Amino acid sequence: MSKRRNFWTGPLFLIFLIFLCLTSEAQEKQTVNIAISRTEDPLFYINIFAPTIDHLRKSFPHLDIRTVEVDNDVSSENLKKTSSDFLISPAGFFAFFDPTTKGLRELAARHAPLAANPSESVGSAVIVKSSRTDIKELNDLQGKRIVIRDPSSVAGWLAAKAELLEALGSKMDKENIVVTNYQYPDVYSYLDSGEATAAVLPACELEEAEDKGLVKKGDFKVLGKKPTSLSCAVSTPLYPDYVFSSFPHVSSELVKTISIALLTMPHMPDGASWSIAGDFRSILSLFKRLEIGPYTPIPFSLKAFLAKYMKEVILAVLLVLGLLFHIYRSNSLVFSRTAELREALAQRDRVFEIARSSLKRLNRLEKKGLISQLSSMFAHELKQPLSAAANYANGLKLYSSSREIDPVILQGIEAIASETTRASEIVERVRSYAKSSVSPLTAEADLAEAVRKALASFYAYVPNACSVVSDLPEHCIIQGDVLELEILVLNLLKNAAEAVETLKEKGKIQVSLQIEKATVVLNVKDNGPRISDEVIENMKQALQASLKSDGLGLGLMIVMAIAERHRAVFDIKRGSSEGLVMQFIFPKDTK
Repeated sequence: MSKRRNFWTGPLFLIFLIFLCLTSEAQEKQTVNIAISRTEDPLFYINIFAPTIDHLRKSFPHLDIRTVEVDNDVSSENLKKTSSDFLISPAGFFAFFDPTTKGLRELAARHAPLAANPSESVGSAVIVKSSRTDIKELNDLQGKRIVIRDPSSVAGWLAAKAELLEALGSKMDKENIVVTNYQYPDVYSYLDSGEATAAVLPACELEEAEDKGLVKKGDFKVLGKKPTSLSCAVSTPLYPDYVFSSFPHVSSELVKTISIALLTMPHMPDGASWSIAGDFRSILSLFKRLEIGPYTPIPFSLKAFLAKYMKEVILAVLLVLGLLFHIYRSNSLVFSRTAELREALAQRDRVFEIARSSLKRLNRLEKKGLISQLSSMFAHELKQPLSAAANYANGLKLYSSSREIDPVILQGIEAIASETTRASEIVERVRSYAKSSVSPLTAEADLAEAVRKALASFYAYVPNACSVVSDLPEHCIIQGDVLELEILVLNLLKNAAEAVETLKEKGKIQVSLQIEKATVVLNVKDNGPRISDEVIENMKQALQASLKSDGLGLGLMIVMAIAERHRAVFDIKRGSSEGLVMQFIFPKDTK
């Protein structure tokens, strides 16, 4: 029994030791994840991927090197989610993630065997059948079918696309681009069968295929050759090839170790090696021309705009709100100050109007005082001469009654007596207006008769060459004073005569009376010079002042006093063609 137990103890213990060693080794290995941009190009896996990964695994057996494929259109956020440490990708893919912002660091770049430096390793060759004599330059491919293998490859399409766009412009039809994705039939078969006119190949592939006997030498020609450092024909400038890069989180020690391993790696099966490129300006310039990668136009999106410029937007909103508040506050202050100023101006205008009214009233009072003084002087000075003249006239009348005297002399004595009495009454009436001591109107007066008397006085006392036309009814009875009405009309006639004085014999004055249902309208019209509406309004507003430059306004004041006393409405109108119409509207009954 003990022998059997000793037999199994040795092997079990050995197995246990082996298990512990393997477990310890597995626990000590560090996992390194290498991301690889997905491609259908088999030569990438044969010449680049497999040799590089195999070399790293052999150089670092203590590292657990794993690989994961990522799509060419993967976002930076999704790329970070793969937890990758390193990245093997075309130079365009590396440049797409913009090392200055995304943090990718170049460790090595593929140096093509025929390239002078790694920054100028790959380009494109646009080939056609040599028998196509009608196709000599790239611009001859207008409307022709072009076959390519990989639309995302710099050497296989993007480099050539930039040159074709420059040669063909925007007229390059996307429908004429045929993509094989490395499937059969290959690009050469498309050209041989005539299904495509041109094909895009990586630089130097045609020469290698001719050397290996895959295609007959001289069957194809390269269009748009450019001078480059390569010993083969190229249609485009040269750009960097595949790049081995690291992510920011990788330790500097590991980056150093991997970099040394890559730079000391033996040549790849196609003769290429890993080196340092350092200059990616050409690939970025290509992306800019094609508007791809970091230069892809981004459609406007409010959400994206706000996400990118949130701080600026908030600051702009705050500035706008502050500006609006400042404008509102400023406008409020302006409106407040404007209202106060408007009120102050209105108050000033009111004060001015009161002052002007007071001044006019004072002027009127002064004129009334002057008239009162003049009337007193007239009454005092003229009373005795007028009384003496009246006595002499009456004495002559008595003397003539006892004798035979020439009738003409007798008529003159009667006229002197009558006019003397009338003059005395006029002086007393004017004086009564100045004193505002006239008695109310109670008697009836014939306005037509008053107008006729005024016309007679006008003819006798006013020398004027103008003609006067009257249109009067036989009688026009209103309540009033005949003498006052005569004075009113006589003043109107004098003013009209002065208006037409410059016209001489062409001057014309029209006087008319119109009896209406409840009123009587007196019009005195002249054909003097035309007066503007502004002047007429000023005349209406200045009825209490003289309308003549050398007048005191006494005549007009007497006229207005008579009109007010007879409750007449006074108005000034322009004639139908010229001159003015002075109009008075009297009520028939003033009670």
